Amino acid sequence: MKLHLNTLGQRFLIQGYGDDHISINGERHKTSLILTPDAMLDWPVTDAALLNDDLLAQLLKDEPEVIVIGTGPRQGAPNLTVMRFFARHGLGIEYVSTPSACRIYNILASEGRRVGCGLMIAPEAG
Repeated sequence: MKLHLNTLGQRFLIQGYGDDHISINGERHKTSLILTPDAMLDWPVTDAALLNDDLLAQLLKDEPEVIVIGTGPRQGAPNLTVMRFFARHGLGIEYVSTPSACRIYNILASEGRRVGCGLMIAPEAG
């Protein structure tokens, strides 16, 4: 699906996504990644059930005010590790499917919000 949005002031723009990719700033990515206010990073996670403090800490780079986690093609409930981690850091999270996370990220970033976003792509998809 292609997304269109005002990009004024936005460093990264998610332009489209599919089961096996996410298009950001004209470049197609086929593995899980993190977007922070100032960086795009590889994220070695393909299954939300395996999230741990080290993987979640990568989302805190560049001091986001909100976190969005895309769990792949389907939304799941966050496990206790995820809930405790973000509660300790005083951050709310949106924990949704990756397509929903792409849309939420673009909206929040276009509003000038500092967003940390983890987007999972399952290995069988990519």
